[in-house]
Amino acid sequence: MAPGATIEDELVAMARQTGELGPDEPMRPTLRDFADHVAGRCARIGDLYGDWDHNGGDHIRAVMHQVPDLARDDQPGRDSVCE
Repeated sequence: MAPGATIEDELVAMARQTGELGPDEPMRPTLRDFADHVAGRCARIGDLYGDWDHNGGDHIRAVMHQVPDLARDDQPGRDSVCE
């Protein structure tokens, strides 16, 4: 993914890579909702690691919902924050 890409850009790219979206098809609201549900489940798992003030679940929510106050620094050079 290109530097500065949004989470929405990444989700569209992943959906196209898996064949869920065609090359020119925009993100469907139901597919975005599904991604939010999966991310929410992952965040609840992440809540079990770290402390209650800042944990893996917080980081997942920050990335998926672009909340910089919760985000930790991502490793530079990563292709995707979701992999």
